[in-house]
Amino acid sequence: MRKLLIVFLCSIIALSACQSTLAITEVKSVPRDLQKILNVLGMEDYVQMINNGEKRSFIVINTKGTVTVSVKSKGDTMVINIDEVENQNNEVITQHIFKLTKDVNYEYTDLYKNGEQIPFDTVGAF
Repeated sequence: MRKLLIVFLCSIIALSACQSTLAITEVKSVPRDLQKILNVLGMEDYVQMINNGEKRSFIVINTKGTVTVSVKSKGDTMVINIDEVENQNNEVITQHIFKLTKDVNYEYTDLYKNGEQIPFDTVGAF
């Protein structure tokens, strides 16, 4: 019985270690260090990636529309999808900030806006 319990616990630990932690969530409160960088960069660029270590980045999108962002893994490539709905009546640019948590270091990062591949306007780190 004891051996069976040990095997069961080891299996649970092994399986939980294999779970992917690749995720993207909208930031409600901007970290002070990131805000300093954003103040310098301004809001002229559409999309910016600000890296904070190997496992975390921030994706900043400056737009007059509304956006939803998703991320998925495709082998050694991380794919970030931005779905934007433009608001013709809105004249004010809004800054949308997302925290990207990576499970591994990806060799490549592909960025798509409404299904079309686009480049990052700015890539930096803090």
